[in-house]
Amino acid sequence: MKLQLGLLLVVAPALVFAGPTEDLVKRLAVVQTLSGSFQQVVLDQGGTRLQEASGDMQMARGNRFRWHTLQPFEQLAVSDGHTVWIYDVDLEQVVEKPLTPDTASTPALLFGGDPGQVSEAFMVEEGARDGKMVTYRLAPRNDDTMFVELEVTFVGKMPHSMRLEDALGQQTSLDFQDARINEPLDNSVFDFTPPDGVDVIRQSE
Repeated sequence: MKLQLGLLLVVAPALVFAGPTEDLVKRLAVVQTLSGSFQQVVLDQGGTRLQEASGDMQMARGNRFRWHTLQPFEQLAVSDGHTVWIYDVDLEQVVEKPLTPDTASTPALLFGGDPGQVSEAFMVEEGARDGKMVTYRLAPRNDDTMFVELEVTFVGKMPHSMRLEDALGQQTSLDFQDARINEPLDNSVFDFTPPDGVDVIRQSE
């Protein structure tokens, strides 16, 4: 099973009297770019480990991202803010599709979209706070989403982890490592040209 994700977050100092939604939006608004590596684990409803993956990623405002899975197989997901490309290296296949409003209602909104739209897409509550570590629990306002709950944890200004749960109880956990915020990223990072000889499947939506 191959899980495609493309997503992350970052923070600013919390306001003591701010509600969880306002607090999260202020943290996200600080971040213009995010780079680092990730470790991903997928568990079924009973806690059995289904998949592990790792790789690196870059994100920027304007719904741009580059999500490069290196292990256990190589896969690349890239968006320039208008088009999404998913390149499966083993299959020598690229899926190309437009970035739609539905994509903006996924966790990608947190990292590449407009932070001010978070309250429109999610109901937010604070899950836990321990010193510099704070977790936010997000529930989609739209029932037609890929998950029923999203948790995001920060330590200070840096993203620490994310957990998504779908309607069947399957959980995907992402731990972020070597996270860096607001480093300049060249626009070419978010461009993609299918390699010669690969199959290209173009989808209209």
